[in-house]
Amino acid sequence: MIYLKEVAMAFNNMKAELTRNGVTYAQVAAFLEMTPNNFSLKMNEKIPLTVSEATKIRDEFFPSATLDYLCESGAKAHL
Repeated sequence: MIYLKEVAMAFNNMKAELTRNGVTYAQVAAFLEMTPNNFSLKMNEKIPLTVSEATKIRDEFFPSATLDYLCESGAKAHL
């Protein structure tokens, strides 16, 4: 028997922009006054990233990007 499991693609665009711009999770976490581990949990959708937090990240690091683009979690993959 084969089971399908849906896996969300968590904040792939924001992760890609962080990498492209050389911004680390530690830098964003410090900016948001939280631990890097906490920010990592948010980026992997283990705990919620608030609209306020997403807006602060966009305004500070990616002012030309839209929130829709940065916060898109993408299609779900079936495994």
